[in-house]
Amino acid sequence: MRPFYLAGAALLLFQAFGIFLPMSVLGAAIDWPASLDFPAAQVLPLIHAQEEAVRLGYGLYLGWSLTFAASAALIVGLARGDKPMSALATLAIGLGVASALARAIGIVRWLTGSSALADAYALAPAGSSERLAIETTQMAINAYGGSIGEDLGVSAFAALWLIFAGAVILKDRGLPAWLGWLAFPVAAVSAMPAVALVGLQSPVDVVIATTAMLLWIAAAAGVLGLRGLKRV
Repeated sequence: MRPFYLAGAALLLFQAFGIFLPMSVLGAAIDWPASLDFPAAQVLPLIHAQEEAVRLGYGLYLGWSLTFAASAALIVGLARGDKPMSALATLAIGLGVASALARAIGIVRWLTGSSALADAYALAPAGSSERLAIETTQMAINAYGGSIGEDLGVSAFAALWLIFAGAVILKDRGLPAWLGWLAFPVAAVSAMPAVALVGLQSPVDVVIATTAMLLWIAAAAGVLGLRGLKRV
């Protein structure tokens, strides 16, 4: 079991801190994540000028986000201990997969639609009706993809996954109870950006909400790492 625990700890550590890989690439290229809120007239020229870096950065972000499905399933599996799979655990895994897929949809908007619009924007004459139409389209794509990726994937589905994962921990005791209890306040913080779906202003920035979730995953990685080190 020692290799399993150490490999699991490595996966969760990547999940907790791997975000810094795309952040470093996109931050240097297009001032990400601040650029998520830039107007279309500002962000489209940035994407066009830094196309290769944008594709690399969002490609890394996509890979990291899809890994969340494996990390979520691993934590739920460990939370069960030696207990059989329950409906609660199955639902938790499903929410983790849904979170990863929603994140992926949100990211793909930058690799496909926004990149194509950035190229078209660069070719259109300044001040033209073509540019205005492209800006409007980009605003719509960004709002739609952001709602799916950030509000649903990063916030709502991930928070629900954490709630059910915490419940599995407390029920089956495959992981320490303190980790299960801690899941609930972390999930509350992580869920706050999702209120944007009903037109409300979140009291917590999405970066803070995501950081809370990732620190909880880092704590789970620490638990696995200690288990692995104890099994010499």
